[in-house]
Amino acid sequence: MIKLFLTFFRISALTIGGGYAMIPVIEKNLEKMNWMQPEDFYTLLTIAQSLPGPVAFNISWLVGKKLKGMPGAIIAAFAVMIPPFFTILIASSLIMKYRDNTYVQGFLKGAYGALIGMVGGIMYKLIRNQKWDIYKVILISASIVIFFLKSDIMIPIFLFLVISGYIAELKRSDI
Repeated sequence: MIKLFLTFFRISALTIGGGYAMIPVIEKNLEKMNWMQPEDFYTLLTIAQSLPGPVAFNISWLVGKKLKGMPGAIIAAFAVMIPPFFTILIASSLIMKYRDNTYVQGFLKGAYGALIGMVGGIMYKLIRNQKWDIYKVILISASIVIFFLKSDIMIPIFLFLVISGYIAELKRSDI
């Protein structure tokens, strides 16, 4: 249990960029420690993204629960929350004090660029690991077109995608 806490605490403390930046680091650590296979991790990541709340908290909760039950979920989630809480308190006061400094502005722009690259890598892996069929391609393509034409109905589109995907998976598992 201590190893689980320290692993998630270290990942949270040393990863800059938020929850999505932590995903590749969590995946590598779980593989390195032989705690979880990539397929299992990406299944949990899919669930974590569909839950409300920060993805780092959600994925740590789900991984902790899979590895050590409910106590593991609590320990892993708590470990992920501690470093950002104190970091935000300290960093926000420093950034506000030195916000006009060229180096601070450069650091923030560089961190933003790195975050975009990491999120792009996660998206690529999620898409690559997806089991694609013609139904999913049509459904997602239609949803993207509808979103760009009528973006104010994003929540109904999302709910439609979730329900349709669930129904499709039910039909597929019956076959």
